Amino acid sequence: MNIRFMETVICLAQCLNFRVTAERLNITPAAVSSRILTIENELGIKLFERDSKDVRITPEGSIFLSGALKIVQSYHELRAQLQPAGDAGGTIRLGVMPSVAPSQLLPRMIRRMEQDYPRLSVLVETDGNPRLLDMLDSGDLDVVIGIKREEHPSRICQPLWNLGMYWVARTGVFPSGEQLGIRDIVSQPIISYARGTLNHDRLLEYLGEEAAADCEMHYSNSLATTINLVEAGIGIAVLPPVVVQDQLRSGTLSVLDVHPVFPQTPYHIMWQRSSSSGIPLLVSEIARGIAREIAGEYSWDLVNIPD
Repeated sequence: MNIRFMETVICLAQCLNFRVTAERLNITPAAVSSRILTIENELGIKLFERDSKDVRITPEGSIFLSGALKIVQSYHELRAQLQPAGDAGGTIRLGVMPSVAPSQLLPRMIRRMEQDYPRLSVLVETDGNPRLLDMLDSGDLDVVIGIKREEHPSRICQPLWNLGMYWVARTGVFPSGEQLGIRDIVSQPIISYARGTLNHDRLLEYLGEEAAADCEMHYSNSLATTINLVEAGIGIAVLPPVVVQDQLRSGTLSVLDVHPVFPQTPYHIMWQRSSSSGIPLLVSEIARGIAREIAGEYSWDLVNIPD
C-alpha cells in the first residue's frame, strides 16, 4: 500500500466512477481497478461494491477512507516542510472569488511568491464559488480561495480568514450616523448575491421571510457590478468593507449602522487531497500568513483569523 493507492481510493470515493477517477489521476481505468484491488487483497476487505450501474463505498471502505484522508494530508504536509526554501517551481493555477480579489491578499501573495519562489509561476482566475470548486474538482485549478459550503472527502480545506459584512450605501441615502433596522433596510432596493450562494441564503434568513418577500431585490454575481450599482444609488448591499476601502475613503460610499449585524463570511483555501505536489500546501501557508498580517491592520470585526 502506498500514498498513490490511498489517493486513488479518496478520488474514487468522491467520483464513484472509475472512468472519471482515471481521468483526474491521469491513469487508466484498469490502473484504478488494480490499485483498489491491491488494497482490498492486502487488507482482506471490500472497499467498494460495484456492478454494471454504479459504485458504492462499503462501511469498511468508509472507515479506511477516514484514515487515508489523514495519512495523505500528513504526507503532503511533511513533503512541503522538507522542500528547500525557494526550490518550489512550476505553475500553480489559483482560483479566487471576486469578493476576495479586491483585498490586499492576492497582490501580496503574488509579490511574496515572486520574491521567495522565483521559479513558481501563478495563474489567477476569478469566478463565482460554485464554478471555482467545479474547476478544482475537474483538475482545471490547483488551489481555490473561496467558501466551504460543506465537507468534501476529496478536498483539503484550511480556514483562511473571516470577513466582516456590513450594509453599504451611496453616501446620503440615509442620514449620517442614524441607527437603522431591517425595516429601514428593506425600504431601499437591495443588491443581493446570486441565488444559491452562501450570502444570498444568509440574506434571506437575516431579513426574514416577510421582509424578504416585500423588498425590491436585484441579483449580482459580480462584485464590481454590485459596487457600481451601489455607487450609482440603485440600491444598497451587504459587503466586506475591506474590499471597498477606496470608496469609503473618498466618501462615495458609507457603512450603515444597522442592527442586527450581518454575520461574518468565512473563507477557506482548498485543494485536492489527491494532489501529488506540495505546492498547494505551500501556497496555503503563504496565503494564511498574509491573511494574519492583514488582520493585524484592521479591527477584529472587519478581518479576523479563526482559531
